[in-house]
Amino acid sequence: MIKNSLNWSEKKVLVTGGNGFLGSHVVHELKNLNVRDMIITSSKDYDLRNKIDFKKAVKDVDVVFHLASTSGGILFLKEKPAEAFYDNIMMGVNIIHEAMEANVEKLITVGTISSYPKFAPIPFNEKNMWDGYPDETNASYGMAKKCFWFNLKLIENNLILVL
Repeated sequence: MIKNSLNWSEKKVLVTGGNGFLGSHVVHELKNLNVRDMIITSSKDYDLRNKIDFKKAVKDVDVVFHLASTSGGILFLKEKPAEAFYDNIMMGVNIIHEAMEANVEKLITVGTISSYPKFAPIPFNEKNMWDGYPDETNASYGMAKKCFWFNLKLIENNLILVL
């Protein structure tokens, strides 16, 4: 559940990946918070790997939920690791840069268990994220998300990373 710490009815909200599994649940919660001005991106509308498309998507937006990704499961990641890495790293770089350029108030995103080392202790803890290489089956996705997390840590202003 999304906490009601903002006056959501007055915010323009962008949800990337809003038609996906997680995104559709976030959109539902935002509607419950009376968000009246919501943009839900689709890959048909915006190529989020493209800086110009992201610039258009975040124009005049207050809050961004970045939930879009190229993942598709272990078989997809095994067959197309470079594509998955490229797509996710470009989306991550673009959303951070364009959100800052557009003075977005909040950027909320998700991490992935795929970023953790193959033999990370259970339960997972963020302090262990850099203790090794992810499992090879989904390393391309996990490493792109690790880079995204690292980029956010370099900025550390009003941007939020949700793991």
